Amino acid sequence: MSKNPLHFFRGDFRRQSPCRRYLGLEDRPRRLAAQVFSLLTLTLGGAYLIWLGALVQRNQDGHGYLFWGAEALVFLLLSILAFDLRRLRHHRPEGLEVDTPWPVDIFVPCCGEPLEVIRTTLRAISRINYQPVQVYVLDDAGSPQVAFLAESLGFHYCSRPLAGLSRQDSKSGNLNFALHQSQGELILVLDADQVPAPDILSRLVGFFRRPEVGYVASRQTFCLPEGDPFYNRDEIFYGAIQPANDQANAVMSCGSGVVYRRRALAEIRGFPTWNIVEDFTTSYELVSHGWRGIYFPYALSRGLAPLSLHGVYRQRFQWSLDTMRLFFWDNPLKKSGLTWSQKLHFLLIMISYLVGGLVFPVFYFMPLLSYWRGYSIFQGYENQYLLWRGAYLVAMIFMFHYLFKGKDPFKQFKVLCGLFPVYAAAIFAALLYPPGRKPPYYVNNSQIFSEFRRWWCVLPQLAVISLHFALPFHSLSMGWAPPKLILFNAFFSGFIIYVLTDLVLAGLREPQWPLAMDPRRIYGF
Repeated sequence: MSKNPLHFFRGDFRRQSPCRRYLGLEDRPRRLAAQVFSLLTLTLGGAYLIWLGALVQRNQDGHGYLFWGAEALVFLLLSILAFDLRRLRHHRPEGLEVDTPWPVDIFVPCCGEPLEVIRTTLRAISRINYQPVQVYVLDDAGSPQVAFLAESLGFHYCSRPLAGLSRQDSKSGNLNFALHQSQGELILVLDADQVPAPDILSRLVGFFRRPEVGYVASRQTFCLPEGDPFYNRDEIFYGAIQPANDQANAVMSCGSGVVYRRRALAEIRGFPTWNIVEDFTTSYELVSHGWRGIYFPYALSRGLAPLSLHGVYRQRFQWSLDTMRLFFWDNPLKKSGLTWSQKLHFLLIMISYLVGGLVFPVFYFMPLLSYWRGYSIFQGYENQYLLWRGAYLVAMIFMFHYLFKGKDPFKQFKVLCGLFPVYAAAIFAALLYPPGRKPPYYVNNSQIFSEFRRWWCVLPQLAVISLHFALPFHSLSMGWAPPKLILFNAFFSGFIIYVLTDLVLAGLREPQWPLAMDPRRIYGF
């Protein structure tokens, strides 16, 4: 890579034609197709909402207004998606040349994870090919075994309990404790179960040549069972949403594999502590204070993800609760220091949780209501509904295909549908935890859950599936609804059953735990 600093400014930050950026020309056909189908989708969606609104107004039905509101929220999400994902920023896989040997501190927070997991991560850290580096193992469990392991590798061992301090504010408090024990200009945060590649710093540190860069986030990957049943790979987020966030300077930190500038953290007084986990909130605050975040779209670490449905519930509940607390108590639309584009990029994840937790249950409920009441707002208008909604849906499918770069959006959709109880609970819980009242934090993958827990986890989905399977037949036998209405709604019931079944089956399986994380197996060194 050229040592001319102007190459750096022109290649990654200066505002210019997208085709002059790295992969800009190659990405242009996809981008143009995405814009065309986004415009078509929003046009058809707007026309559908107008038609539906007139139908609901004509019927004066309360459930119809609820259905229209749900469709309107979906349309809002699609509108934000179309705006946010218009442009993606790409970076060269080698990163940027490190022209200054920035001193880096590596923080490894841990709190009771299995010793073998921590050992694998620390041994991989010892192989990182960058200097100067100081490693701080931040053990909130105060484990003598972890202390011995850290010291045997020449790392600093820090423990709040052993220092006579409380474990207040969980991970963010632990990280802030380490800030006072260290002094490196840059800080790499690695979770205890995230095995880093040897070149993680040599590929990320070069971005700090630009003084406004406050943090650089890398893509995360995980050791997953075959088929990735809970979509922990999250290709939509890492492959499309984050590159779009990079374009708008609204990159979301994911808590691990992220390098921060100490001066940027000092400006916001360290890692924010009012949320459960610090990652999203830290990047949110840094961007609102004028710092730039970079998303490096290549995997430089690999770790563990929840492999049971109960673990997925706990993880996604914490993520969505954190995000919805920001939505209710520090909303991007009211956040000073953000541009309108940045506000919409941060809103995207929040609106997706609202759709998953509030809108999908409405869609599940409406056919069931029709079986019971024997009435639907679409009676007599079934053909018109199928025409309007069908055209809107087809355009939406093409829009997703091009916006998400062919990354299996239907799998993401099915997981989002299946996790509706988690997102609904998080939305309502967020209202109960304003600033100053903090929810508890739980470490993932700390235990294997029982057979009873697996059945308990899927009870909400099984209840929905059972009702959609049984109620059409019961309604027909009892004469509650005319056969034509039952047949019309049975199509939607079948689709709902199909969408929810994947998560139910995955949740009932025995967790498929991967082999111990061996960095030689993962990275070949």
